[in-house]
Amino acid sequence: CLPSTLKVYVAAIPAHHDPIQGKSVGKHDLVIRLNPPWPPSIPSQDLSLVFRALQQGPFEPLQSVELKFLSMKILLLLALASIERVGDLHAFSFGPADSQVTVRPRPGYMPKVPTTSFRDQVVSLQALPPEEADPALALLCPVRALRWYVDRTQSFRTSDQLFVCYGDRQKGNA
Repeated sequence: CLPSTLKVYVAAIPAHHDPIQGKSVGKHDLVIRLNPPWPPSIPSQDLSLVFRALQQGPFEPLQSVELKFLSMKILLLLALASIERVGDLHAFSFGPADSQVTVRPRPGYMPKVPTTSFRDQVVSLQALPPEEADPALALLCPVRALRWYVDRTQSFRTSDQLFVCYGDRQKGNA
């Protein structure tokens, strides 16, 4: 019996039967033994560890970091700042401003789960305090990283899509 099938049975039985030994069917020891609780499938994440890693090599200094690592850094910072599905991040185009960067889905992009709210969505990334104010925090600024990324990919970019390929064969393609 599959765990999901067992859950359906356990949910339906109390409608027609009284508790057993003072416990509901789902809380009874025999049922729990048949279908023990699973540990959470998503391990806990320590973002401070991730942020510390992004503040040093190979992700810094941005002036000399490989494009591969710059791409990874901005992708992660954008994912954390926008809380978007990973599959939808590649649909973003960009438009710079002074203290923020605006990214939005490209026209014609169809997300896995199509909603009007996604097509109309605009994500404004605010710049973090300047390096003079907080040097460590400035290394995690998504606006700073995004500007470096756009500047570094401008010479071979063939698309208005935010993230482009950096490998030799597909370099600059969306």
